[in-house]
Amino acid sequence: MAVGCCAAAIFFTFLSNNRVAEALSVEGAPLWLEDHIKRGLLAVWNEIPPGHGRLDTLSLVARRLFSGYEVSVEQTGRDPVVVFNALSRTRWNVLITPPELRAPTDLWFGRDTIGMADEILILLENLPIDALAWADSALKGQVEEITERRLPGWDVSLLARIESGFNGYESSSLQVSFHPRQPLVLAITPSIFSSTLPVMLQSDLKARLIPGLSPIIGLPVEWVDKHRGEVELLAQEFLEDRNTVSYTRSNVEIAFMPGQVSRIDAAVNSERFTFQIWFAIYSGIRGRHPEAGILTGLNTRQWTGFDLEFYNEAIIDISEFELTNRLGLRFNVISNLHAGLEMEWPEQEVWYRAWWSPARIRRPYVWWRYNPDLGHNFALGYRINEHLSLELHYDERYENKIGLRGILLL
Repeated sequence: MAVGCCAAAIFFTFLSNNRVAEALSVEGAPLWLEDHIKRGLLAVWNEIPPGHGRLDTLSLVARRLFSGYEVSVEQTGRDPVVVFNALSRTRWNVLITPPELRAPTDLWFGRDTIGMADEILILLENLPIDALAWADSALKGQVEEITERRLPGWDVSLLARIESGFNGYESSSLQVSFHPRQPLVLAITPSIFSSTLPVMLQSDLKARLIPGLSPIIGLPVEWVDKHRGEVELLAQEFLEDRNTVSYTRSNVEIAFMPGQVSRIDAAVNSERFTFQIWFAIYSGIRGRHPEAGILTGLNTRQWTGFDLEFYNEAIIDISEFELTNRLGLRFNVISNLHAGLEMEWPEQEVWYRAWWSPARIRRPYVWWRYNPDLGHNFALGYRINEHLSLELHYDERYENKIGLRGILLL
């Protein structure tokens, strides 16, 4: 029985202490510091034995813990109130010190930090500099929250300095500096795709694009991801400044995938001209020999307003040295789908034709030709990289209708 009464007394004392602790309030301190202060006070309060001198003891310890303030504990009903009065007035100045960045990433960083100093200055209002002896970690946590919202991927360092005093105020500055956090962008892997330009020009653009995007190397992946649109615009403007793109009146579309090894895919297609050189070999279709071809085309959109292209494809059988010419026209149906007609010499046969090809490498594509007398000729292909494609080829003109076709683009 005695043991039970003792346990009950301890239990109710615990509840009573927690109730008072939960009701403990703070006045006069910055709002963002209240939770930090309460945690310290609760740790002390729970260690002070119950008694008449409990509030005096809490007041004494609080004055020792929270330098920079005159601290008093008042009793309002059953709830203690801890009142903070600053011992000095500090006039704060916040200095944002950006890292050394190359253009245009320095402009991106500058835009992200507009108004950041004012936002931090609000935290420092009525905070004496002596309080940083115990409030520095809480202040850094608040600044880190602001930084994470504005500059994901960057860590901050804070440095407080006392500068001078006048009119009863101490003048102090808080310097905020930044350093990148892992993971960082370590490399960029670009790829260029074009259905109108030869691969030799695409390779030149690819080689020039890598140094053009070098300013983002070494930057946090999270921050670069936030500025994905700016990175794509940077790549687009860089390519549009190249003579290859400007002279051929090419459109540039960019897709950027940030990561430690970032990928950037660029589709560069001329509005006016098409020029391609290719070699092809066949496997499984008897009678089909290696071929070489040159495709040239002229788009009439600038004159007619329609995406209508006239083209000529000259194909030579490398084994027999026989030349075939295909003169045709094609128009854009929707998106990446084209349809048209072509005349083939020397047979003088007319073929209906359709193409579907996404403007990216490492994607499947399909083309189809049909002649009422000669039947179907189509392929399901995959663009492996800028130079190579592999097709499952079907041609009703041959005994073995199905085979493989490998294409090398130059």
